[in-house]
Amino acid sequence: MNKLIGVGAVLIVACATFFVFFGQYQQNYANKTVASTAISAKKTTTTTSSTPMRPTDLPQIARDDWRLVLVSPDHKIVTEVPEEQLTTLADGHIVDQRIVKSYEELTDAAKKDNIKLHLVSAFRSVAYQKQVFNERMTQLENQEQLTKEAATQKAKLTMTEPGYSEHHTGLAVDVVDENWLASNPNMVLDESYSSQPGAQWLQKNASRFGFVVRYPDGKQAITKITYEPWHLRYVGVKSAEYMTKHNLTLEEYLDLLEKWEGYEH
Repeated sequence: MNKLIGVGAVLIVACATFFVFFGQYQQNYANKTVASTAISAKKTTTTTSSTPMRPTDLPQIARDDWRLVLVSPDHKIVTEVPEEQLTTLADGHIVDQRIVKSYEELTDAAKKDNIKLHLVSAFRSVAYQKQVFNERMTQLENQEQLTKEAATQKAKLTMTEPGYSEHHTGLAVDVVDENWLASNPNMVLDESYSSQPGAQWLQKNASRFGFVVRYPDGKQAITKITYEPWHLRYVGVKSAEYMTKHNLTLEEYLDLLEKWEGYEH
């Protein structure tokens, strides 16, 4: 009898021990499952939040699109515009034939708002720019007794070096209104034009026709050109509206397109 009692006691203790360990095993398993689920959820959240999101309003356009060609003091023109791609306007100025319709729509819209625009300068070949630049250098050398190097540097303060002018593209135009032209015949292309109704109209409306004020105020460190409220550049409607909305230069816009190249909305 005592032996049976002893065996029974041993069995009871063994069963109790088993249930204790089994309970601990279940609890550990549950804890690991919860932890694993939490880690998995964290990974999913991290992966989702780190996925780059392309700005929804950034145009889907290639950086090498003809409308976005970059020519500036830091970027020499690679290929000059073929002569057959140029056309002469009624006033004698030359532009890329692909922007004629947009420019005419711009001037027509301005006229409806009692702003008569006047085209001051458009396409200039590298050869012509070289001729004008050299004439200015010679003038400085003779009048101010400057060395050739000093004359070159001073000429570059007000003129663009041949090969580096945006006017070589046929996509840039210098435009003022006739009232300003009549009142300031000797200061047509002057920063003070920015306060005039014509300049303010251009700043507000040019993008609707694919143009931007190429050298905006406060961006000289980027463009290497001082503020020119008269200098318009054709980039296409979608690009012009985006650049104007976000106050971007062409350089900044191209950098942004490069950053999101390959990504879709």
